[in-house]
Amino acid sequence: MINITDKKKCCGCNACYDVCPKKAISLNTDVEGFWYPVVNTDACINCGLCEKVCPQLHAEELKKNEFEKPVCFAATHKNIETRFGSTTGGLFSALAEQMYREGGYVGGAIYREDWSVAHFISNNPEDLVRLRQSKYSQSDTRGFFAEVKKLLNAGEKVLVCGTPCQMAGLRSFLRKDFENLIIIDLICKSITSPKFFAKYLDYWERKAGSKLSCFKFKDKELGWRSLVKRFDFVNGKSMYCRAKDNDLYSTAYHGNIVSRPSCYDCQFKGFPRMADITIADFWGCENNPKYKPLDDNAGTSAVIINNSRGLEFFERIKSKINWMESCIEDILPGNPALLHKQSAPKCDRDAFFEDLDKNLIEDVVPKHSAFFGKTSEFGLKRKVKLYLKPFKTACKKRVNLFKFVYYNIFCRNVKTDWLNNGLLYPHSNTVIEFQKGAVLELHGPFDLGTKKVRSSKLETRLLLESNSKMVVNDAARIMYGSDVEVFSNAELIIDELGTNINFTLVCGKKIELKGHVSAGRDVDIRDTNAHLILIDGYKILRPVLIENHVWLCSNVHVCPGVKIRAGSVIAANTIVNQNVSAHCLVAGNPAKIVQEHIAWKL
Repeated sequence: MINITDKKKCCGCNACYDVCPKKAISLNTDVEGFWYPVVNTDACINCGLCEKVCPQLHAEELKKNEFEKPVCFAATHKNIETRFGSTTGGLFSALAEQMYREGGYVGGAIYREDWSVAHFISNNPEDLVRLRQSKYSQSDTRGFFAEVKKLLNAGEKVLVCGTPCQMAGLRSFLRKDFENLIIIDLICKSITSPKFFAKYLDYWERKAGSKLSCFKFKDKELGWRSLVKRFDFVNGKSMYCRAKDNDLYSTAYHGNIVSRPSCYDCQFKGFPRMADITIADFWGCENNPKYKPLDDNAGTSAVIINNSRGLEFFERIKSKINWMESCIEDILPGNPALLHKQSAPKCDRDAFFEDLDKNLIEDVVPKHSAFFGKTSEFGLKRKVKLYLKPFKTACKKRVNLFKFVYYNIFCRNVKTDWLNNGLLYPHSNTVIEFQKGAVLELHGPFDLGTKKVRSSKLETRLLLESNSKMVVNDAARIMYGSDVEVFSNAELIIDELGTNINFTLVCGKKIELKGHVSAGRDVDIRDTNAHLILIDGYKILRPVLIENHVWLCSNVHVCPGVKIRAGSVIAANTIVNQNVSAHCLVAGNPAKIVQEHIAWKL
């Protein structure tokens, strides 16, 4: 019978649970949130089936691929909406759609109502929306293997997808090869503790003051390579977090502390594979000119075909995808997890999870993160690099070095954050004026007066009047010919901004650019009309809010009091004098909705 004494020897595939004829096996969850089988010895009949199907005990026997060297492709789904809804290039969707067309069943991981993850199978194409997208938390497969076997024995065609250890568990559970089965696995770094994952989502719900309605890893509104997590809430709020922000999840995940213990001794790396087809992000394809036709930062899939059955099935979807022949040598550099096990964490794992069990995640992760193997931020060598790098950047950007030194070191009006490159990069022909009490607070790089035509003398102006405040939370780039004015006692908050030439922003009270905002040529944003009109309810000053991932096309004018919600596009020559709902395309004077529920990428 199964008896887990070393947690590294159990991958949690649950094959033993499904195979037990007497239901003598239960799954107990430990303090880390991972489940392990426990046998009721009174009910056990010592049939030995649990040990026979355990992939950990039979890993080498299960590794049987037909091809000596895999056949590889780079590919993307032809339907852009499908790609946007997928984690990578939409290849799982293309494969699943083919199985649905053939009348078969598709199985994979879905979110349940409480955002826990479980495996699910159906023959309903509408379920594909739930099945695609990576979940990054260990999936509960109880009952799934038994359901797959039942369908296969009934002669149904089946396609399933999961982690390599789960698919090894399925192969072992079935105990024979089925011609009507296609198995897909993925290149897996590790699986995350369900307890940690639940606490992470709870943190965001508390932050938003609302329950989640939708959650995505690798949302593509800011581009596939930005690795954006997107949170949509019942109260209408949307929040974003990028990998470079080093949020709670990224810090712990890349610190290797929240993985299942078996991930540190994974037996399912390398070749041969457990699956007919292996899919993954084709990281690094942007660095190879060969793949330029497929790389538009909306996700490109690496496809590794391991046997003739997988290749035959892939041939049947070629008309639905864009594809190019590739090779394993091109895929490996960006996917080291294909071959290499995850390193063990460098901190006290028991202490971390005991702390997590009792306290809030936002208190626990920072407390332990100093021991995740990161180098000290206070070493002399690191300090020297920290302060020299901005100067190298300034030279590379051809900024005015005298102004760079003055404003970032000697100017009392500028509050810098050298650790996060929170510095002002003033290019030539910039005019900056700070009046008494004005504050420019920088938490990311602020490029002012960036030029496309290097020899241009076009002036760029920044004015902060008395007691005004301007905050740059991430990265802002304002191109030449622009004019930014913040009036006395007013506040301008910019999370992330990219503008084109002749950008104008006039802040009389409060303007907030929340998230990433893209502005084309001759865009004008203002929250004040300067003069009083004698009309009931008229106000000179009305705050402006522009949310994340908004594109203001050329010659757009944003009027006082306007709120533009996340994901919207404002067409060229539009005057926005009323609120714009999320994910809308608007145009005209005054602005009117042209299309709803749009998606676009940088």
